[in-house]
Amino acid sequence: MSDRFHPISLQLLLNTMVNELEKQQSIYSLPAELFYAPEEQKNFQQKIFGQQLDSPLGVAAGPHSQLAQNIVGSWLMGARYIELKTVQTLDEIDVAKPCIDMQDEGYNCEWSQELKIKTSFNEYLNAWIAIHYLNKKFFGDKPLNTIFNMSVGYDLKGIMQDNVQWFFDKMNDCSVELAHKIETAKAEFPELADMEIPTRISDNITLSTMHGCPADEIQDIAQYLLTEKRLHTFIKLNPTLLGPDELRRILNQTSGFKSVIPDAAFEHDLKYNDALEIIRSLQKTADSEKLEFGLKLTNTLETQNFKDTFGGDVDMMYMSGRSLHPLSINIAKKLQNEFNGELQLSFSGGADAFNVADVLACGFKTVTVSSDLLKPGGYMRLNQYFDELQSRFNAVNAQNIETFIQKTAAKNDQIAAALKNLNQYADEVTADPRYHRTYIQEINIKTDRELNYFDCISAPCRDTCATNQDIPDYMHYTATGQFDKAYEVILRTNPFPAITGMVCDHLCQNKCTRANYDDPLLIREAKRFISEQDEVKLQPEAKNEKSVGIVGAGPAGLSAAYYLVMAGFKVEVFERNSKAGGMVQFAIPGFRLTDKAIAKDFKRVTDLGVKIHYNTPVDRVKFESIRSNFDYIFIGAGAQLSKPLKIEGIEAKGVIEPLQFLFSVKKGESHSAGKNIVIIGGGNTAMDAARTAWRVVGEKGKVTVVYRRTIDQMPADQGEIKAVLEEGIEVIELAGPEKVIVDNNKVKALRCAKMKLQGKDSSGRPRPVKIEGGEFEVPCDTIIPAIGQDLDIDFMSGNLLKTENGTYQTGADNTFIGGDALRGASTAINAIGDGRKAAAEILEQAKQQFNIPKPQNGKTHSKRELTLKRARRQYAPQLKELNVNDRQNFKLVSETLDETTIRNEAERCLFCDEMCNICTTVCPNFANYSYDVEPVSWKLQKIKVDINGEIFYIDDETFAVNQKHQILNIANYCNECGNCSTFCPTNSAPYKDKPHIYLTRSSFNEADEGYYLEHTNGLNKLLFKNSGKTVSLTENDNQYIYDTDLLTAKINKHDFQITDATLKSKSSQEITLQKAAEMGIILKGAKALKYE
Repeated sequence: MSDRFHPISLQLLLNTMVNELEKQQSIYSLPAELFYAPEEQKNFQQKIFGQQLDSPLGVAAGPHSQLAQNIVGSWLMGARYIELKTVQTLDEIDVAKPCIDMQDEGYNCEWSQELKIKTSFNEYLNAWIAIHYLNKKFFGDKPLNTIFNMSVGYDLKGIMQDNVQWFFDKMNDCSVELAHKIETAKAEFPELADMEIPTRISDNITLSTMHGCPADEIQDIAQYLLTEKRLHTFIKLNPTLLGPDELRRILNQTSGFKSVIPDAAFEHDLKYNDALEIIRSLQKTADSEKLEFGLKLTNTLETQNFKDTFGGDVDMMYMSGRSLHPLSINIAKKLQNEFNGELQLSFSGGADAFNVADVLACGFKTVTVSSDLLKPGGYMRLNQYFDELQSRFNAVNAQNIETFIQKTAAKNDQIAAALKNLNQYADEVTADPRYHRTYIQEINIKTDRELNYFDCISAPCRDTCATNQDIPDYMHYTATGQFDKAYEVILRTNPFPAITGMVCDHLCQNKCTRANYDDPLLIREAKRFISEQDEVKLQPEAKNEKSVGIVGAGPAGLSAAYYLVMAGFKVEVFERNSKAGGMVQFAIPGFRLTDKAIAKDFKRVTDLGVKIHYNTPVDRVKFESIRSNFDYIFIGAGAQLSKPLKIEGIEAKGVIEPLQFLFSVKKGESHSAGKNIVIIGGGNTAMDAARTAWRVVGEKGKVTVVYRRTIDQMPADQGEIKAVLEEGIEVIELAGPEKVIVDNNKVKALRCAKMKLQGKDSSGRPRPVKIEGGEFEVPCDTIIPAIGQDLDIDFMSGNLLKTENGTYQTGADNTFIGGDALRGASTAINAIGDGRKAAAEILEQAKQQFNIPKPQNGKTHSKRELTLKRARRQYAPQLKELNVNDRQNFKLVSETLDETTIRNEAERCLFCDEMCNICTTVCPNFANYSYDVEPVSWKLQKIKVDINGEIFYIDDETFAVNQKHQILNIANYCNECGNCSTFCPTNSAPYKDKPHIYLTRSSFNEADEGYYLEHTNGLNKLLFKNSGKTVSLTENDNQYIYDTDLLTAKINKHDFQITDATLKSKSSQEITLQKAAEMGIILKGAKALKYE
């Protein structure tokens, strides 16, 4: 597939819109319920350039305004100020692909139209006609009240070139082209002939200049636009106007973003004093020409490329989104105070539903969006902008934008009110955590799951969970108040919800689709709430005469025990301690996990009849006894030996093993820790040790964590790392321990080497490398080296403990292993998952069938419901946690959320197990198309020709499509920008791996690979081309006709069995129908589209 657009005609655009509206009550998958209704929202009207706008909101010059259908989609959602994608004289540029990365703060490396200027104009004219058509259809004779704002660049020489001048002329007067288009389309759309569509598309412009464009040239271009072209003119200014110190203070120091803004960006961009002179001069020019002049704040921010998205050959990328928002607002503050609030401003810089009211209150005439609409929900997000605006208007009883500004400021003077609001908001927004990088590791929805041609729906939270919890199911039951069913769903794959509801590292939340909307679902909190409800009745199978002996009563062992006893096995557990639970029981501090939660979960196991032999160490003799008395063995003995740190001085007094320290403190026993403690390591044990140490050193004590990589590379649960930082524990990054400094055999300090990250190690993590001459000392009296844990198993040789082929089966017959005994030090949820999965392998080996059924009456969401859900943002509630000032004790830090809160939170679930469609919403061009099919399972046949030319039909593999919702990639609309890859919860990208379909014969002819649907003699004929060969599948009554260069086959539509086949060659061969079956599915989706 090419990365070039293949735009469609006006007729095809209109046909596509009308057809979908009639059949699905949507246009380009945007539900009609979300279409903007200006007659119902007149209080948002604005006036600029002498024209009325039905809303001050719009789309910025960018991906949402370069193709006609993008502009239509924006308009349908309420955008009435359309900044057209920037055109320039160099209209055959090669843009690096991918060119968009909107993972969090946005970055791009594309900056103008990818189309030639004449094609761009054609797209703008098609959009102009289409929205007039829709306006007439929806609102009758109501005025359009929409502005198309031109954007041109990037220097005076370019603007004076013939192709740009031609563009100016046509945007000023398109009468010839407009008449031709109407004449061509009126046979199908006769109403066009009676519509009054203005021949002047735009009389206003935003000037976008290159980074480094001289101040006098910027002024000359704007003067030319005002005096010669007589265009209302705005100049787009860069964030660098803040100056390096202030910009970096806000962006890097206060907000915490890692973007590196090169000095060159400030050196070659327009300087503040030069900008003031230009503004004053152009204001006078505009006044004399009776035109409007203003500023667009702001452009994107030039940044060094530090991401993998764009490749190493891209030096600079351009930042947008939430990180830009405080910068753009503060530039507005600086300029408006300079001009006493009298500047006319348009805003673009991280606007979204939750700040648009604040931005308008600051006096901005228009607000345009791009980055926010490139995230999941896409264009549909705009609908919520108006809801949030209305809510804020209602709060101050405002009837229009003017009174909203005044009442927000409690001032009657419009300019003074807007300036007051702006000054206040500029201070607030800089401190607002919504615009800070508060996470430890970057948000990333990607998983290891393959992206299939069909059937790509799978909830990423479930895929990531070590126990594969059916999270959307129990979210549904929690939201609807069916707590017993939610409990049943959890227990199907996790028998310990009370424990994991408190201390699970909840990697599922890191992959929650909601993370790219607002906040990940509080999955762990929902589980915790459910675990505190009444127990559900368990229904174990009848006894099956099989027995299992389990070594270790930790989470892995008791998880295996739970599922095996539920399946009817006799299960006994051998535990060396006096209590069950292993690390969960003895090491996890009480401020994180309660004894009550542990007891409740483990009682569930013993109540089912599992016998636990406490105080029973297992040596070789005991192990052989267990093996001889049980059919199967599971080893879940854990890894309860601290891994030694081999540096000089480590034997000194004051060096404490982390597990010994945690065990002693939890038991309430004495310990030898001092008042100045250093923890070495970045894992969960290190975090527990640090937080525990902070509680025992007292107010005058000090705890420091030393880690050889950076904080974002720490393997610990991100929530625990945040807690460490919240509690004021210092973390020294990039510090490699080298020597314990000893005085009189006691710890005095830890000598460390400064490290840097360079390249990657064998695990793929950044490699820490010592910086020579960078040694330093950390004073301390206690060192706790928490760098890992080793196995404590001596009853079986290491070789026999090893597993093969991804199973839990060891080298010994009928002996299985899981948890820390298999992995080394890991998490409770991993151990629980291992126990369940190992139990499943034992069941399989024992030839026992067992499955815990799902509750009846599950989810039944319609596609419409799920689509509308994907249009709304809603932040998660705040956790109930102790104030940091009340944490230097062992009280439980967090509380369970109340029922109302947890039900509302569960309602935020997007139910990604039922429908994904994220790629359809994040594509600004609508290239990813969702279609529905009925699931099929076809036993395929293949055609075999023997040496005599005789034909045989032989059974082949089964072809199955199991899911209703499928995806096509419309190649005409796709420029391979890469945005769908960022948000697709698989290891690939829809634009690469989904079927590519073309809407025009000409674009299909140019393609190397893809599909095209022909309508021939009243029949649908799907063509597929690849590597120079074309095959077809024609739908004819109850059969398909599959035609290739080898054969023509007639195939029953319902069971895909061959009814007849004619070979074009009698040579000996085998021909499969896999491609025909794929085409049978794709044809169903292709028929919903329109073609030319």
